Amino acid sequence: MSDFLKAAQTDPYVAPQATPPGSLYFVYEKPDGDTFLGSAAHAEGHLRLGYKVVGEEEVDDTDSFRDMVSPGSILPPASGVEHSEATATPGVAVKLPAP
Repeated sequence: MSDFLKAAQTDPYVAPQATPPGSLYFVYEKPDGDTFLGSAAHAEGHLRLGYKVVGEEEVDDTDSFRDMVSPGSILPPASGVEHSEATATPGVAVKLPAP
């Protein structure tokens, strides 16, 4: 348990003297019980919204973060969704309405 986590779980919250490292993330719990992973550096703002800090994770890089919060998101798209008019993918003809 880091000193940053201890500070975030102390009531009343007293901000630590140092900024948390960019690789430190907290597991926040919203008042409705939903949880999400967010930067430890944003703890003060989340606590003001009534969220609780229920855990911490050390994440080394962007790919590790993406794997943690959205597993499988770096896989190629499923067949049939590689190109779409909605995303204006190059090479896809966009039909405009008649004037």
